[in-house]
Amino acid sequence: MVRVKKQKLSRKDAKAQRFRKERLCVFSASLRLCVRSFFCLMMIRPSHGQNLELARVALTEPIALARAIEYVEFELQSKVDFSKANTTLIVVDEASGESILCQVFDRKDLGKDGLSSCSIIFPVSMRAHETKTLRLKVSQSEDVHRQSTSDLSMSGAGLELRVANKYFVADLTRSDQAEPKSLASGQMRELLIKMGFNQLLTNAEDRIHWAPNFKRPELEFYTTIAHWNNPALNLVEQGQHLVRTVRQDLAPDHPEILLTAVYKFYANVPYFKFYSGMEMVADVWLELLRNDEMTTDSMFSYVAFERPNGEIIDVRLEERHGLLKQQPIEADAPWLCFYNIDKGFAFGSIRLKYDYTNQYGAQSPTYLPHTQIGEWLDRRYWNRRLIHDHRTFVPKGSRYVEENAYLVFQIGARDRLEEIKNRARQLQNPIRVSVLPVL
Repeated sequence: MVRVKKQKLSRKDAKAQRFRKERLCVFSASLRLCVRSFFCLMMIRPSHGQNLELARVALTEPIALARAIEYVEFELQSKVDFSKANTTLIVVDEASGESILCQVFDRKDLGKDGLSSCSIIFPVSMRAHETKTLRLKVSQSEDVHRQSTSDLSMSGAGLELRVANKYFVADLTRSDQAEPKSLASGQMRELLIKMGFNQLLTNAEDRIHWAPNFKRPELEFYTTIAHWNNPALNLVEQGQHLVRTVRQDLAPDHPEILLTAVYKFYANVPYFKFYSGMEMVADVWLELLRNDEMTTDSMFSYVAFERPNGEIIDVRLEERHGLLKQQPIEADAPWLCFYNIDKGFAFGSIRLKYDYTNQYGAQSPTYLPHTQIGEWLDRRYWNRRLIHDHRTFVPKGSRYVEENAYLVFQIGARDRLEEIKNRARQLQNPIRVSVLPVL
């Protein structure tokens, strides 16, 4: 074995060697950092194979009620430009891998660093007490679009719309049949119940959906939202899951009331929602203030409703008088409906929100609030009376907010009201949603 004697490096050569080693270490570290950065960028770069993940969406079914289809809605803030034609949002079920197409609506630029906010909606099915975690992603794939089915359609533009799915056709257009119908209000004029009935709900005098309505003491007649003519704000959004109309303006003949109205029509479900808000922008005396009113020609024979204590009343319309005189329907009754016992079609209101707190959290004025079932000529109607035929001072800052789901259905063979009872339980106890950061 030959031993090689190491030569002692000069001080200058040793310093140069240490410098080369340090440079090599720095280069190696930089190379590793570049490689890691490249792969990180590849992971967040949206492409056909890989999607940009924005959030996790945790869902919980809260009341042991299976949901065949329910819409989940939530708000998101991000820097993604959803206005681009090829930008699609999906949610992917962590457990099953199922992808569901989302619809983006109500988008707003927040004016800082490209940040915007939007609302997101998608349908989901869940078992009783089930929990799910979905991953919200930007997708460039067309496969989810091709797999998604929707029965929702819209024709017309502006305030002249017809919106349909397989259960109904909602007609928001004008008509020359009567003066109130001729106004460009964007309020529902007629509703066709499909489902094998092809029953048209009409109101010979006016539109079937009147509310909200209001009257100052010095006026001879009250006015309704149906008397709006080209409200100042009118927005329409259409997508795979939702058609949404938003209107806002001062109330007809009542400049003290700022009125907001939002329709939401969904795909593949037999109901639509209506949100209304009345905010007093000045002091006003009112002797009438009503909401949640539907008025139809005489085509229904029964009325049914649930009291807040859970008691269900189901009577012929002409037999209701004594019952309701003894105990009126409460203003916060969970639901009510009309139905035709012979033909089997029904139409009802499920109350989702009822809030009359003012801007300071106190109660806005009411007088004998209750739900009324009424008739005039051959018309039948229900409405929620907030101020009932009594001169009442309503100060600036008072607010009245409601949201209702309007359901078309067929009465059941064993339980006539099974459908509206189940839908009310579902919609009044929606799936709980939490939006979480990406892990």
